[in-house]
Amino acid sequence: MSREAVDNFEEDGDVNSVKVASKINISERQRQTLIEVVDDIAGEEVRKVTLVLLNADQETTDEEISEKLDMRLNQVRKSLYKLYDLQLATFRRIRDKSTGWFVYFWTLHPERIDVFVDRKQHEVMEKLQERLTYEEENMFFTCNNPECPRVTFQEAMDNNFECEHCAGRLESFDNEQLKQVLGEKITEMKEIRDKTRKIMNGEK
Repeated sequence: MSREAVDNFEEDGDVNSVKVASKINISERQRQTLIEVVDDIAGEEVRKVTLVLLNADQETTDEEISEKLDMRLNQVRKSLYKLYDLQLATFRRIRDKSTGWFVYFWTLHPERIDVFVDRKQHEVMEKLQERLTYEEENMFFTCNNPECPRVTFQEAMDNNFECEHCAGRLESFDNEQLKQVLGEKITEMKEIRDKTRKIMNGEK
């Protein structure tokens, strides 16, 4: 049975039967990227669970991971579902005929890390571009009180150009410097993404 065929697969059967192989050959760069990303996004416990799955030749149950790491079962399960939410792990479950309980068999997908990183970088670029567009399409006003937020022209006009927080007079706010910074960040992010893609493709 292929890996794709067992993703979130459910059946009744003998949980002691041979597990599906889960080992995938990845580069050392992918391995390190996976560990660093998981540690940064999900934390130490998820990193430990990831390492167990990464070094496994076959599917692994949550109970087996719990025993190997001497970690509470509920902590292991939380970590596994974080990996699942990140689309870096999948599972299939079998109902044990003898007990009636479901047993979950987990598989890590380290080969997905490149797609994950590219997607996250794209999301960052989109948010930066959205913010820049917002800055470019609006005029802003402020009362120059650092504790009060700036407002758009429409909001200022609705309040007769009076700050609704401190009643101060709203004056035009120059956001040119902010737009410049956002533009630079977008350019920097594009360069990082291009460099990352070249590394992923084995280019220099």
